[in-house]
Amino acid sequence: MRREIIALLPVLGLSAAFVVNQSCATKSALEEVEKEAQEPKENVAQAKNNLKESRNLLSDAKRLLESAKEKLEAHAADKQAHTPPPPPPPPEEVAPAQAEYGEVTVGWCDTLWDISERVYGNTLYWPSIYNLNRDKIGSDPWILAQGWVLKYKTELSEEEKREAVKEAIEWDLRFKNRPKTPKCPPK
Repeated sequence: MRREIIALLPVLGLSAAFVVNQSCATKSALEEVEKEAQEPKENVAQAKNNLKESRNLLSDAKRLLESAKEKLEAHAADKQAHTPPPPPPPPEEVAPAQAEYGEVTVGWCDTLWDISERVYGNTLYWPSIYNLNRDKIGSDPWILAQGWVLKYKTELSEEEKREAVKEAIEWDLRFKNRPKTPKCPPK
């Protein structure tokens, strides 16, 4: 078939040189088209490589970030463990509480022990009532007059309670032979 094409060339008015040139040009154009078709494939491959590298870098960055986060938490915990606590706030100046007082009226045949039991729930706190009313009662806590109005602290501190019990015991030891109940006049 080649020979036939070469034989027809002069009839068509084409020279062999022209055909060779055209065929070379066609071949060149074909090679260029193939090359251009190959470029997107190379670009895609390059993009895939770039994506793979980016993913690797991102993974490395995540690992570094996690490591830094762990080190920061460890440092914060270490710092907290070695940091002394802040000093306590200065104590607030509290004015001594004003004692609140109540009043009780001495009934028929009442003793300080009876009154102490009513107001404090304990008979041994009677000296606290006696000491507040010593000017009215006098030197003998066993003698009370019906109708007297005595004052007492509504609340006793623990120290006041201890002092009252101590004083009650001292009175009992000093006057151990004295009867604890009063001689009540008939009503």
